[in-house]
Amino acid sequence: MELKKLSIIIGSLVLAIFLFLAGFLFIFNSGHKKDSFTYYKQGIEYFEKNDFQNAYYNFTKIYPNSPLFLNALYKQAKSAENVGDYKTAIKKYQIMNKLTKNKNISPYILWRLAVINYENKNERNAKKYLHNLRDEYKTTEYGIASNYYLSKLTKNKEEEKEYLLDYIKYSPKGRFIKEALIEILGDSEIKLNDYEKLIVADVLTKNGAYNRSIDLLKNVPINLSWVSLINSLDKLNSGKNILKVANKGFSFENSNFDEETLLNTVKIYLKYVPSPLNGLNEIYKTANDERLKGLALYLSASYLNEEEAARRKIKFAENFPNSKYAQNVLYELVIDSFKNNKTILTLKYGKKYMALYKDKNQSPAVYYYVALLKKKNLDNSYKEIVDKLMAQYPRSYFAYRAYSTLIDKNFSNKRNLKISKNTFIPYPYKEDKKERQFFENLARTGDFKSFEDFRIQDPLILSWVEYKKGNRALSSVLARDYINDLETAPKQGSVAYKLAYPIYYNEEINKEAKKKNLNPYLILALIKEESHFDPNIRSNAGATGLMQIMPTTAEMISGKTYTIEQLQDEDLNIALGTSYFKYLMNEFLDNEPLCVLSYNSGPNAVKKWLFEHKQNSMDVLAESIPYFETKNYIKKVYTAYWNYLLTYEKVKI
Repeated sequence: MELKKLSIIIGSLVLAIFLFLAGFLFIFNSGHKKDSFTYYKQGIEYFEKNDFQNAYYNFTKIYPNSPLFLNALYKQAKSAENVGDYKTAIKKYQIMNKLTKNKNISPYILWRLAVINYENKNERNAKKYLHNLRDEYKTTEYGIASNYYLSKLTKNKEEEKEYLLDYIKYSPKGRFIKEALIEILGDSEIKLNDYEKLIVADVLTKNGAYNRSIDLLKNVPINLSWVSLINSLDKLNSGKNILKVANKGFSFENSNFDEETLLNTVKIYLKYVPSPLNGLNEIYKTANDERLKGLALYLSASYLNEEEAARRKIKFAENFPNSKYAQNVLYELVIDSFKNNKTILTLKYGKKYMALYKDKNQSPAVYYYVALLKKKNLDNSYKEIVDKLMAQYPRSYFAYRAYSTLIDKNFSNKRNLKISKNTFIPYPYKEDKKERQFFENLARTGDFKSFEDFRIQDPLILSWVEYKKGNRALSSVLARDYINDLETAPKQGSVAYKLAYPIYYNEEINKEAKKKNLNPYLILALIKEESHFDPNIRSNAGATGLMQIMPTTAEMISGKTYTIEQLQDEDLNIALGTSYFKYLMNEFLDNEPLCVLSYNSGPNAVKKWLFEHKQNSMDVLAESIPYFETKNYIKKVYTAYWNYLLTYEKVKI
């Protein structure tokens, strides 16, 4: 019995001690977590003042149990490097290298380990880290740069040439490009073959050494060098020599060059030939390369009247179906026939295009116009095409047009919406917890300068960094370009869409839209495309602020004169911009697309286009606008509008 009591007492004591220690550790960790951010921020302050010893001291006060530990290690290494304590710097970088391995952090860590060892004459370790960089992260900026240092560490001339060529080819504007070019051209023991000379010559041209490039190409056969020669001669405005070289080049079989290179070369030639159309006709007659014949036919259409241009486009599409540009021509035939109300031809070319091609930039338009005409012809197969459009290109302008004209005709007139508050946008990638925490900590502590060290190439991460820095315009443009470059759209709810289509000024827009019975998301989309949410932006013409209000427009709407500084006030700018849009709504009887066009080009221009195309649909009018900027503007605004609704209102499609 006594033994049992003793066991209970001992057990209770052990439990009490355990709970006490757990509580102590919890309090300690909570307190230390708060202290970690204090120490880190203090360290950053010292670091920015070049007081690296005090910076190092503060960073060492951050323990391994802190979420800032990896960041602190990095700053310790940087601080030690700056005071010349390379032994400590290497030690800290080595610990980091063991703790994390990913394409956004590791290349810089390996680079610093390699460079410090190289500069301190430890060639063995330098080589080890440089080879790690080259093998594991070869496409990163530091992976490419590793080639330059490896070229300096090898005694083998063939290896040296390989490293230098890799650096020159993949980093033509790199930090060491001048030295690399001098070394590869100045070493008599390095022998370049013809193809290697072409690589070096092209990089010389990119760096402004046009005459040096031409000299290097003198001993390269003309059938290999003519394209490179034309690029250099163009920079020197040597038209006479370009024509001489081009006439030789067009006579070759030219299998060494891809079609895009040939197209760009022909375009240079056209700048100097007396008659571009005659020059293209001559290429078509005499060229031995079928691709050049096709390109001559393709380019000649832009120098002819509409009827003859159409004939040449049709001939090109039929005779050169394997050309990279056959798709573009067929697309142009679809659009041209649609604009001219040639239904049968639109359906014919559209059917052929859909059977042969899939392109995220052009295909949505073809799908939509074919579906639109099929529905007009009471052909129910239009539904199948609409389904494909919504499934394959759900975020496109033409998905919006299909939804609002072929699925829900009342959709575009909804004005009782309210823009939600913009939510916090997290780091875009969740997979690597250490990477996410490392970069989130840099942003949280305001240590944005450190991002520059890592030379991040991922545009989505760069967009997020700019978002955290408050650079709204650059952030949204980077995210938009990231989405546009993807073959397939990111999933619904992706951080990419919130970065590309962020919400700012929701309260101000909601207030003015409600007062004036406007669509708040359409106003938001207008602001995004006009200024990318930069209240201080001003165009060359004088348009100012979020909604790019002209001073004369502001005076016309309000009866008052405003200074530029006043027009940069966010509340006033939104009030004036929405008042102007309301004025346009009255002018065009609540036709929102016409108001969007007018916002860009002015109401008088739109009235003129309406008169010229009064029997045609809004789609024909939009495709027939003679100014690319305005034609593109309405598509950009409604693409943004559609994506805002899909992202924040969760429209079902």
